[in-house]
Amino acid sequence: MVKKINIRYGKKIKRTQPPIEGDLEVPHAIDCMHLKKNVFDSTICTLMDVKGKTKDGLKSRRDLVNMNIRSELHPLEQGNGKFKLPAASFNLTSDEKRELCLCLRGLKVPTGLSSNTRSLVSMEDLSISGYNAHDCHMMLTVFLAVAIRVVNPVFVRMVVTRLEIRKDELDSLQEFCTETMAQLEMCFPPSYFDIMPHLMVHIVDQIRALGPSYLHEMWAYERFMST
Repeated sequence: MVKKINIRYGKKIKRTQPPIEGDLEVPHAIDCMHLKKNVFDSTICTLMDVKGKTKDGLKSRRDLVNMNIRSELHPLEQGNGKFKLPAASFNLTSDEKRELCLCLRGLKVPTGLSSNTRSLVSMEDLSISGYNAHDCHMMLTVFLAVAIRVVNPVFVRMVVTRLEIRKDELDSLQEFCTETMAQLEMCFPPSYFDIMPHLMVHIVDQIRALGPSYLHEMWAYERFMST
């Protein structure tokens, strides 16, 4: 279908109408690279209660009040407009944060596998920062599953470990992802569930339509941008 005819350098150029999104099997491809980074950011910052980045806070706790669920996490008014937030299962204690940081700080990885994890960990602030998208990929699939074992609530360890995807589970992965999202809702606050965790549910359909993830994500393009 011809949309417009423009004249440039004395020649007529035909511009065709792009395909309608409804006709495409995958209208918008999900970029797994940025998806993993954003999910890891939300997860680790909520676990370690990173100021300004955690998904847990007064507004999120008020959401629980409005939804009339998880009453043990409702904010407690202390007067003068101040509130106290009861500790949740996903709030790591100082000892758990220290053990997790020590675990990541002590990892030794082959050259090129990821950044030096020692440089990503601050023992003074008990925080993790300075990681790139590939580091987040390695954290979700390898390192975090190991480091999270220091966390006492077994349910939190289990649900975070379920974020890893294995090839042999592809046939049942859609149901697996749906169950994981439901379990995350039982563990993390409502504000954790922005568009990024939701997109994980659609990854399986995209893999079936477009093939392996590495064929339709940004890893290869970003690697060759400087070449």
